[in-house]
Amino acid sequence: MDLLICGTAAAEAWPGLFCTCHACREAARRGGKNLRSRAAYMLGERIRIDFGPDTHLHQQRYGLQLDRLEHLLVTHSHSDHWYPVELSWRRRGYSVAPDRVLRVWGNEAVGRSLKEAVGEDLENLKLDFALLRPWEEADLGAARALAIPAMHDPSEECLNFVIETDGRRFLLAHDTGWYPDETWRRIAERPLDLALIDCTYGSQDAIRGHMGCAGVVRARAELDRLGGLAPGARVVATHFSHNGGWLHEELIAYFAPHGIDVAFDGMRLPL
Repeated sequence: MDLLICGTAAAEAWPGLFCTCHACREAARRGGKNLRSRAAYMLGERIRIDFGPDTHLHQQRYGLQLDRLEHLLVTHSHSDHWYPVELSWRRRGYSVAPDRVLRVWGNEAVGRSLKEAVGEDLENLKLDFALLRPWEEADLGAARALAIPAMHDPSEECLNFVIETDGRRFLLAHDTGWYPDETWRRIAERPLDLALIDCTYGSQDAIRGHMGCAGVVRARAELDRLGGLAPGARVVATHFSHNGGWLHEELIAYFAPHGIDVAFDGMRLPL
């Protein structure tokens, strides 16, 4: 299966709504890989990670057949990653929805906001919610996802994931600051073939709640030190904010000496 990176931006997208900062104006001028929608991923056709306000855009842009979705992993309840009102359109009269049930995996805040957005009658929407806590595993059919406690918003149990499919393992670590030592150790117990790491702060060297470029470099070094990267593993920086300042070309220049790739909307990573 391929991992399709549908979006690579933080909450405001990039260029940001209403924003006139230099980074947004320059992204609009340069275009291409500097135009970023809100972060989300597709693993094959049946698994999606995060379901934010740009889901319909992703469906159109990449020709996604979201009627085939069976599993939806949600990292946390912030609206750039979880926009559950869009699931209302599975209701009869709005869509001819597929017969298969779409299972939503997430924390308590995700489950609560799902019911607030679409009501209690999940069965008629062909939806099912499964509560997922840190260090629990989700059976996704063609893949398995281990929930990792993210260091992001202390008001809820934000999650990252180590996902395994066809004997390949990858870490999805956006919306997190620096992990505690024990988390790094447990992630590295079995080597990763791919690691996608939060780079929201860009040029700013910060590791609380999110990380910047320097944090991504240190994270790669920590995984390497612990034996957590398989031979030939790729490390990819993702989830960027215009407040970080550096555009795609500047990010590539910074990361190139460290062997780290820079994600862009529409990037496909084979697994």
